[in-house]
Amino acid sequence: MGGGAAGRTFSQIWLSDKATYPLIITMTAGMALLGFRLVHSSTAPEVTFSKKNRGNFEHWTDNDGKDASAQGERFRKHPIRNFFGTVKPSIMPDLNEYMSKSS
Repeated sequence: MGGGAAGRTFSQIWLSDKATYPLIITMTAGMALLGFRLVHSSTAPEVTFSKKNRGNFEHWTDNDGKDASAQGERFRKHPIRNFFGTVKPSIMPDLNEYMSKSS
């Protein structure tokens, strides 16, 4: 008479079938990553939620001067960024050079 889930609990429906474990793990991991990203994004110093703080531009101009240029230099001189600047932007550069040679 009733539907499939009538009178059954969450654990009876989902946890009794072992085929649902990967789905539950994947969804839990996705929600945890989403929550972490939300907290990380909202606690950054550049993020302001109140109108009073958004209207105050002093924290952008007074504190940023030398700090912003130093941060930009660190970004430009980062070792990983420099490494990828010297590597050819190709997945298989030797094969591409071999195939592009005219015979």
